[in-house]
Amino acid sequence: MSSEVSHQSNQVQLREYLLKEGDTVEPDTPIALIENYWALMRLKANDTGILRKTFFTPGTHVKIGDPIAIIGADGENIPYGKFYSVLEVIEVKRKKP
Repeated sequence: MSSEVSHQSNQVQLREYLLKEGDTVEPDTPIALIENYWALMRLKANDTGILRKTFFTPGTHVKIGDPIAIIGADGENIPYGKFYSVLEVIEVKRKKP
């Protein structure tokens, strides 16, 4: 996470999913909005696939680094820890001193 919007906290809030399970994703497809004290960020796919599973209810606080969804092909065995997304700051809420 960019130093301009990183926070001392080890969690962020999952504001909302922008897709539903079963939707097709391409590189740069927005998946979810993530928020912390400093910024609102958009989580985007960096590969092609299908949004197979979402793990949290919008509004939930999630530890940084924990997966919030699975993207893959139908029937594909997805290994934990494979990165299929990119975090992009879309609104800075506060400036650091």
